[in-house]
Amino acid sequence: MFKRIYFFYLTYLTAMVYSQTLMMLWFFQNGVSYTWMLFYFLAIYVPVLPLAFFFKGRKFKSRFSLWLGIVSSAGGVLIANFITNQTYFIFLIAFVFALNTLFFWVIYSAMHFKYSHNEEHGFKSGAFFFLSPILSVFLAPLVGFIAEKLGYHFIFWSSMLFYLIPFSLVFYLPNFDFEFRAKAALFNTKHSLLVVFQGCIFMLTFYIIPIFTLFFISTPFKLGSFFGYLAVFAAFAALFNAKMSDKIKKRGHFFYIFTSLNALSFVPLVLSKSFLGWQIFSGLNNFTYGLANPFNLAMILDHNEHDIVDTMLGRQIYSSLGAVFIIVFLLIAYCLTSSLQTALLWSALVPLSYPVVAYYQRLYLKK
Repeated sequence: MFKRIYFFYLTYLTAMVYSQTLMMLWFFQNGVSYTWMLFYFLAIYVPVLPLAFFFKGRKFKSRFSLWLGIVSSAGGVLIANFITNQTYFIFLIAFVFALNTLFFWVIYSAMHFKYSHNEEHGFKSGAFFFLSPILSVFLAPLVGFIAEKLGYHFIFWSSMLFYLIPFSLVFYLPNFDFEFRAKAALFNTKHSLLVVFQGCIFMLTFYIIPIFTLFFISTPFKLGSFFGYLAVFAAFAALFNAKMSDKIKKRGHFFYIFTSLNALSFVPLVLSKSFLGWQIFSGLNNFTYGLANPFNLAMILDHNEHDIVDTMLGRQIYSSLGAVFIIVFLLIAYCLTSSLQTALLWSALVPLSYPVVAYYQRLYLKK
């Protein structure tokens, strides 16, 4: 069954990577400023908690949830197609993607681990993060090339064909009932502060750094190639190291080593003034994030023994709070300093604090 689930995930990620890799560049070329992109991400993650409580008490089928998640992802891409000279559309796109965050990612994450054993947490966490960089290595430069030759509109419309594949495969997946129990998810999530830190680091790595990359690159093929270059560093690290942690049973060692390396990698990155330095240290940052990320997710699974949907909902809520926190932090720092570069520099304090807080919480350490 897991192979079927994982193949579905592959088809969904293919559609997502193909359609959304150059979304920020498309926004920027249509008049959306760097700061408004930060507000756009706020509009994605702020609604997650209220939406979770809004749907509290309602029962859903997993297939329906995934179907809605795919439709919302494709819908956001289609709306982006019509953003020309109507930049306020970014907030409509953000709300649609908020639905995708709740209905697709929470339920797929639950399904991914529902059909695995406790001793596979490391391996399955690695597998969870393995496909996206592998796909990006090939698809990101290809999308950049297509955008330059055929235009963004061709990418947005043609991506609907890719979305049809996971849409069809939903009906071959397990179908279980679930309920968004937001209160239980919030109170049952152990080490919730660390999950908030994970959300901060995720936002910095996958969204803030790409926004700042637009300072250096403004053409689709070059940006797509850059994202493909970054993906190379994360592709095999996640799966290999997570599998090793399952065998050796010393996940705590991996956690502290790799999260510390990832935290330190932000320092030279945010201090970079040239594109060469940005390239080198962005690659290093992606490499160390690829090493650490499976252990972040495995940590949640290792310390939460409640219903898997509640566990993944709690993870998504606290991670979204972390994303909101780091964006607000950046905006406040920008208002105080009038420099996005300085604001990014201050934001490096957050990932640097993550392994320190984990240590003081005695994570994976004997009391």
